[in-house]
This record gives sequence, structure tokens and C-alpha cells, in this order.
Amino acid sequence: MLDPPQEPKSLTRSQIEDLRLAASKMNGVERRSFQAQMTLKYCQGRASFAQTVFGWGRENIELGLGEKRTGIICVGLQSAFSTAKRWQEKQPLLLWHYCCDKLHNMILNKTQHLKLP
Repeated sequence: MLDPPQEPKSLTRSQIEDLRLAASKMNGVERRSFQAQMTLKYCQGRASFAQTVFGWGRENIELGLGEKRTGIICVGLQSAFSTAKRWQEKQPLLLWHYCCDKLHNMILNKTQHLKLP
């Protein structure tokens, strides 16, 4: 049976407040990574314990722990719904050059095998 959640023995109330403040100043991947680090360091890697101690969302902590374990970063849909222009709209010439190069290489690969009369 697991011990009931309590404050980690190595942290004071002031230190816990400092860690909460630090996490509140971060966003996205950076915040999840920080929360995962602190959970591993002070809460034996238990997201529910960290949720109780630090007041962070358990799902967010679990996602951060998963990202840390696998090395795969989860990307949200914020960019899809933001008003920021996509890179294709910001750099149309880059996209055009990229497509031309791909098409050129594809044509070269197809025609190398053809024998001309």
C-alpha cells in the first residue's frame, strides 16, 4: 500500500511555493518537462502525489513524464487555431523552390532509365 500523500520531506513550504511559481511562468513542453523533473526528484515519480503537493494537473504531469520517458514531444492544436500565418504563407518562395526541386529530382530519376534514339 502506498503512503498517503504529504509534503516531501526535503522541501519546505516556501520551496514548494517557489516551484509552483516557476512552473506558472512556463508554457507547454517546457512546463511539462519541469513538472516531470520535479515529480521524479521529489515525489518518487508519482503524478498523483505531485498533484497533491504542488497543485499541478495530474494529466499534465503524466504527459510530461511520458515525454521524458519516450523522448517524443506531444504537440497541441494551438497552432492550428491561432491567427498566426503558416510558414507556407510567410515564405511562399521557399515552398515554391522546394516543390520545384522535388519535381526536378523526380523527373530526373524517371528519365535516367530511358534510352534516347
